[in-house]
Amino acid sequence: MSELLWRRVAEKLAEHDYMAGVERTVERARATGEVFTPSKLVIEMLQYVDLDLFLPGKTVLDPACGDGQFLVAAKWVKVFHHGMSEADALADIYGVDIMRDNVDLCRRRLGGGTIVMGDALKPARHLDGQTDEERGLMLSIFDEPPTKVRKKERVNGMKPRSKTLRGQRLPVDAPYPAERGLAVEVEVDEEQRDLALF
Repeated sequence: MSELLWRRVAEKLAEHDYMAGVERTVERARATGEVFTPSKLVIEMLQYVDLDLFLPGKTVLDPACGDGQFLVAAKWVKVFHHGMSEADALADIYGVDIMRDNVDLCRRRLGGGTIVMGDALKPARHLDGQTDEERGLMLSIFDEPPTKVRKKERVNGMKPRSKTLRGQRLPVDAPYPAERGLAVEVEVDEEQRDLALF
């Protein structure tokens, strides 16, 4: 990728001092697990990514956005590399963080975007300081109801596959790699909606 692109993105990231704008104590870092990515590392990571992932209409989501280091870089890749307007780039950008000050700082750095306070691992969890609007967005973005098991119709001319039981070993010559070895069932815990494998 072009050195000019990365230089321009680095300049935009440098407009905000690394980890500035929020008091970050050792206690806070321990309590929240906050780890911030230096600008140089953000750019290095993006240089290894296919930039078509940032095409117009492609959503960028950072489920632990902090002050927005990665999202700011993603915004400017959309603008500089793909020729998007800032408003169009921001329409594709979503960020979530558990800390109100990080959410507010990220939103300021980006100049907009859908940045909400919430817990991406437990979207239904209500956080102190979270607005009703943010909670609603978290539920609509992350907490979809479980899908019902559907039986697929058999295609004419195809033999029905034999069913596997939990823990049953399939033949080594099974036609698909996923069918070799131990079969597992997936269950959704209705109370927590956590994916559990047995």
